[in-house]
Amino acid sequence: MLTKLSLFISLLFLSQQSNEWIPLVKDNTLSGWKPLNGEWIIEDGIIRGTLKKKEQDFNKAVSTWLMYEEKEFADFELELEFRTPRPINGGVQFRTHWLPLLPVPENAKPEEIVYDCYGYQANIETRVRKATGGIMDENGRGLLAEPSDESVKTLSQKNWNKMRIEAVGSKIRVFLHDILSAEIEDDKFIKGYIFLQVRADEVIKDEPVFVEYRNIRIKDLGRTGNWVNLFNGINLDGWKNYGSEEWVVENGVIVGKSGPKKSEGYLATEKTWKDFHARAQFKMLGEGNYGFFYHSSITMREDGYPIISGVQVEVEPGYPTKTGWIYESYKRGWLVEPNTKNPSAWCLRKNDWNEIEVKCVGNKTTTWLNGIKVIEFEDPAPNLLEGFFALQLHTGGVAGIMWKEIYVLE
Repeated sequence: MLTKLSLFISLLFLSQQSNEWIPLVKDNTLSGWKPLNGEWIIEDGIIRGTLKKKEQDFNKAVSTWLMYEEKEFADFELELEFRTPRPINGGVQFRTHWLPLLPVPENAKPEEIVYDCYGYQANIETRVRKATGGIMDENGRGLLAEPSDESVKTLSQKNWNKMRIEAVGSKIRVFLHDILSAEIEDDKFIKGYIFLQVRADEVIKDEPVFVEYRNIRIKDLGRTGNWVNLFNGINLDGWKNYGSEEWVVENGVIVGKSGPKKSEGYLATEKTWKDFHARAQFKMLGEGNYGFFYHSSITMREDGYPIISGVQVEVEPGYPTKTGWIYESYKRGWLVEPNTKNPSAWCLRKNDWNEIEVKCVGNKTTTWLNGIKVIEFEDPAPNLLEGFFALQLHTGGVAGIMWKEIYVLE
């Protein structure tokens, strides 16, 4: 379990994060940012995104994006200034992901797949008076909240305007010149990247459009709340091995490996939970089948094979992936059938670290993969309402898996 010293250090680090503004533009360069089509330049600390429509796409709505790729942000405060010398559409994306635009054509080659943003946007729209400062779900549900009359009155068409975005848990607020513009409570996206946008819709062909941004800074709040670490990074205190598979700690992470039987194995917490909110990072070492179980218990057969009773948050390396969908072992099977039309099915990072998250309150379960909601399910007849967490190495999971940053919110 987490020691008092390590807990103090974690809380101290979070408090330091929450009190410091971090500039996202340094040394008058775009270091840390990645242009995604269009033209992005910086001069005197001002970022300008320019987009010019081409003959072949004149009748299409076109966007260009600038992605801050150095870090993802979950809870934060973000401030910046923007101006649009000519009326145009832009925006600030947050908790956002760059994913294949759905639906992906069947049998499409990798180079044929079109990518776009999935996440929240604080809108910048100066062609319409009451539009800037609204909150949108890009490539999803569209407008989630309109801007207030008081906030849009503060805007200047050609001069600099100030925007502030606050995102803490499911509560999101956008301010214009420190006046509340829009607010929502929503948990479809709980972590992601920051993007700047320029969008060209109703413009004259070959005439470029642009939006300018400056003074971009952020307070990184991490993940707010009393998150308790279930893995101390040193040994497996507080955990128990079921089965013949190997679970060891290497370089500060838990590594699950197939043992001599290449059978099914679990590493389970000694403590049990009813209602909870948990998250963990994993990295699959190759093909196989894995899982994060909750509300679980295990009985051992005479031959040493573990029989688990529990609900599994699937972890598997397919692309599109079934990771994040829930399955009740030895009973009802899939409680929610995997759906590749969900953006989360395309957000798995193969050969890299990913984060799975699950929240249970009563008969309601919500899961996220890499900050994108996978399912929200109300079980009409739950069989299991309490049990331990268990990391699974399924039969055939011979490549192995690594786990770290295993937390529960208390």
